[in-house]
Amino acid sequence: MIKKIIILGFISFCHGQQADIYNREYQTAPNFEIDVQHYDISLQIYDHIKTFTGETAVTFKIIKNDLKSIKLDVETVTITHVLEGSRKLNFTQTNGALRIEPNGTPKSGETLTYTIHYDSKGKEADPSQFNMGGVKVLGIGFFDETEDNPQLVQSHSFPTGARHWFPSNDHPADKATSRIATTVRKDWKVLANGLLTNQSTRGDSITYTWDLKLPNSTYLYVMVAGPFEVIQDYHKDIPIAYWVYPKDKENAMISFERTSEIMTFLEGEYGVPFPWPKMDQITIPGIGGGAESTTATILGHNTIHDEKAEKDFPSHWLVAHEAAHQWWGDYITMGNWHHAWLNESFGTYGEYLYSAHSKGYDEGQINLWKKKQAYFREYRNRYSRPMVHPYWDWPNQNFDSHIYPRGAAVLHMLRQVIGEDNMKAFQKKFLTQYAYGSPTSADLFRVVNETVGKDVSWFFDQWVMSAGHPQLEVKTHWEDGMLTIWIDQTQSGKKTPEAYRLPLDVDLHYENRVDRQTVWVDGRQTVHRYKTKIEPILVRIDPDDHLLIEVNQHKTKAGLLHQLKKDNVIGRRGAVLALTPHHGDKKVIKVLKRAALHDDAWFVRQAAFSQLTHHLDQYDWERAYKREVHSQPRRTIITEYAKVFPSAAAGLIRASVQSDDSYIVQAEMIRQLGEVGTADDIPLVKSFVKPWSPRKIVRNAANKSINSLKAK
Repeated sequence: MIKKIIILGFISFCHGQQADIYNREYQTAPNFEIDVQHYDISLQIYDHIKTFTGETAVTFKIIKNDLKSIKLDVETVTITHVLEGSRKLNFTQTNGALRIEPNGTPKSGETLTYTIHYDSKGKEADPSQFNMGGVKVLGIGFFDETEDNPQLVQSHSFPTGARHWFPSNDHPADKATSRIATTVRKDWKVLANGLLTNQSTRGDSITYTWDLKLPNSTYLYVMVAGPFEVIQDYHKDIPIAYWVYPKDKENAMISFERTSEIMTFLEGEYGVPFPWPKMDQITIPGIGGGAESTTATILGHNTIHDEKAEKDFPSHWLVAHEAAHQWWGDYITMGNWHHAWLNESFGTYGEYLYSAHSKGYDEGQINLWKKKQAYFREYRNRYSRPMVHPYWDWPNQNFDSHIYPRGAAVLHMLRQVIGEDNMKAFQKKFLTQYAYGSPTSADLFRVVNETVGKDVSWFFDQWVMSAGHPQLEVKTHWEDGMLTIWIDQTQSGKKTPEAYRLPLDVDLHYENRVDRQTVWVDGRQTVHRYKTKIEPILVRIDPDDHLLIEVNQHKTKAGLLHQLKKDNVIGRRGAVLALTPHHGDKKVIKVLKRAALHDDAWFVRQAAFSQLTHHLDQYDWERAYKREVHSQPRRTIITEYAKVFPSAAAGLIRASVQSDDSYIVQAEMIRQLGEVGTADDIPLVKSFVKPWSPRKIVRNAANKSINSLKAK
């Protein structure tokens, strides 16, 4: 890990809350004293006592003259000694920094190698002390065996976790090649960046050596060790492999089978062949999504699931997101943390692109719409900020819904503004020009302008360098053959443009035709007039849902009914919800029933069922459950049925919960049975406590329901 919302009916726009995001430290470009060329990392893992020792040879070039010390980032581990060749060097380790006194006075351009020895002494970093409270590991962590995972050891280098397991210049703009040699117990395997170049056994231990001969940022370094099963695959002549727990091998390909297809799709989108010598994916505990470690993506083990879960918990979006990072984030990497949209916006947009490619237009529309909603929630509930925002105290403060889903929506709009061919051309040019480098946002802006052949800086000024989004008040009036449309921009807030420039499509719907008009909205208030002999039934703003906007527009009942019949999937869903004030009209209810049962899109059917709670009888609900093939509307059917006919719903649940082919529907059934069932249902509910379900959703629902039923 969107779309624009069409707000049908009048609403009150909520403005973003600034919180304290402008009171954080202002960050400038890094002022490096050295340029690291290579890390040669050797680790000895003692899993039985949860500790490790390390030896890292850092080869670096001096950038500045007259350095009194060489500084590297290091946390958690204890440095024992530092060598230059066989000579010991003096050093101090304080406040997250290792300062090494050089032998003599190194000169600019000189290349040195220091070998640093260290010991974790059984200490593990507390992520919360580094503003990373949502993860279990920062640096290297040791996991005990559980029912979910075997005993294993893993690194977590994002965003500044590398310094917790090897001394480094821990910044994304300083890239280096690497060798990672890890010694573990003989029955384990080790994965790291690059290609496996050596494997040697000595006694009860084994050492795996991985080499990456292409430059890579430290936050992308990875090492995972454990009793993994490895499934070998290929993308053309590039080896790819899937590393999973032994218990998960049978289901692994459900999650990973599309990897090569996704890589092919992204190569076509970016115009650049996969830029690394291999592509591995490995499952680990402790994270919910993934992390795009170069050539070796780590994924939360919940990504593995059985065939039944595929409909509700697919992994292909995550595989696509992390695969996109092999270009956007790894091949090119943000020059500083506040340019993180260069990584995450493109990664998240990759999810959308593959969704639309593999599942079709409607699913792509739904995917982008959901992304927009995620951004709107953050905008309303937390803060508003530019996508490039150099005010941060911790790097991970840059990784939010303003650059993941909002960034994807912005890239989608850029595609509409510059065109499909230019979009692909600029991506190819940018990736090629900054291959294995660390560009900034300004570099991308320049490449886009060069590719398009004109200045589109206005687009980036308002969407990347500014905050907020357009909030439009739209009014329409038809009289004497003239349609007038008033569009007022009402958005406000710090760094929010007073007026956006918007290429805006407007569809004028008549009974049997649609006329499309395209206008530029470039002022706080604009008026647009069209000659038309008859009054349009509906005026649809941004009919393809390309823009990241909120629209407040009154629509008539007739217009909304027409929209429900004729619009795209997002518009039809919006019409369903906007018809709420008209539920007293029997015709409206009839149309909503038709949509609930017959609309082609599950997204619309689900919305319609949510609006029909008090308008369907028992027969309708029972028939709807049996007919509905998609799990999401079926879950809504169970929820709403239980509200109005609890006894009948309980009967349906008892008869169907075992056979329903969706985990999310089963979980909802069990939750509702806890509300509308009786103590006699406890044995049935208990039968769902032990079996596996994705993210334990059925088990958790069962345990909660048992407590509810016992209290009755």
